[in-house]
Amino acid sequence: MEVAKVNQPIPLIIHDLQDSQMFSLAQAAGRAGIRVEGTCHPFEPWLKASQYIDRAVELTCLEYVTSSAYALNLRNSGLSGVWLPCSDDLVEFTARYRPLLEHMGMRFLSPNEEQYEMTQQYHLLPEVKGLEKTFGGDVQVSSLYENIDDLPYPLIIKAQRWKYHIIDNAADFLTFLDHHQGKEHQEDSLCLQSWIEGGIERMASAILLFDANGHVVRGFTGRRQRVAPTPDGTFGESTAVKAEWIPELYDGAVELLTAMKWQGFAEVECKQAPDGKWYVMEINPRLSGWACLAEVDGAGMLQAYYDMCAHGAVLEEACLQRSDSRYVRMITTCYHDPDWAVSTEENDTIWNRIKRIVYTLREYRKDPTRFSLGAWDGQDLRASLYLLRRTIRRVWAIYRGKSEIFD
Repeated sequence: MEVAKVNQPIPLIIHDLQDSQMFSLAQAAGRAGIRVEGTCHPFEPWLKASQYIDRAVELTCLEYVTSSAYALNLRNSGLSGVWLPCSDDLVEFTARYRPLLEHMGMRFLSPNEEQYEMTQQYHLLPEVKGLEKTFGGDVQVSSLYENIDDLPYPLIIKAQRWKYHIIDNAADFLTFLDHHQGKEHQEDSLCLQSWIEGGIERMASAILLFDANGHVVRGFTGRRQRVAPTPDGTFGESTAVKAEWIPELYDGAVELLTAMKWQGFAEVECKQAPDGKWYVMEINPRLSGWACLAEVDGAGMLQAYYDMCAHGAVLEEACLQRSDSRYVRMITTCYHDPDWAVSTEENDTIWNRIKRIVYTLREYRKDPTRFSLGAWDGQDLRASLYLLRRTIRRVWAIYRGKSEIFD
């Protein structure tokens, strides 16, 4: 596992392979016949067991070290190939350390620093006809105090994973800010998001891939079915999604990213208000965590990215999805919980969750080609069983109130 094979095709480099979402992308690439290498921390048994991972180098995650230290460690890893940044911090790192990565022999398509900043500061986004802008992004706490009476309430505060809150008015926000500032390690900014009325069925995303000239070459749209709950409602991470072609969402997202002269992957998360307009909730400057659904549904996004980066392929715009597939997150590691382990609606009983598992597995058995269960692959059984064991341990720890052992 530590020694690269010689005379092999250029590998796809994926970081943090120990994470189930990254691992599911590695499996999708492997099923497409793409050789996969990457980093991990720590080195987990499913990486050694997987038939899809040619090489994994243990490298401390960027989350835990400075970007300069990560750059040095990455340079010393000996990795080289098609670089696929799959998290926001790696996208920012890629923009800042582009010359180093290119010197290492990395080939990639990714936004620059200015484009990345626009995804973090919503007021910088260009105006387009197809989508409505909302208030939000990373906002300085000092400016929030100054403009607290003029903010467009209600707002979602995305302070911590699993702890998103809705703030209804200026008085409640002032209380929150005072409490936040009283903490020992408070942040200089907060991630905010406008609240748009409507249920889960109104939430959808477009996943897009742009070439080096800023032209869209691949696209995919999907609608959420279930999301992880938060204390104030169900607007957390997606745990179940269905592939659905939504042309107005696709066209609006393409219009927005084309105006930004985008390169590489992006996910435009939107919500449709009761008036029918689509509002931008968030732009992830990378692949979505459930991009494995796009692969199962035939979108061919990983293959297109690899061909452009590895071979300089020139591709035309094509949306290849079939819109007959579903994603249900069944097994996970690190920060994510499986669909069956979280309550997605009021009075969601254990019995209802068991029925969801049985139904999902029954449908998956009927036609595995129409389902993505995340990091589960029957052809990669040993690795999948290791992940399943880890998932059960994680869920059991959560119910016992000891989930921090897996953070």
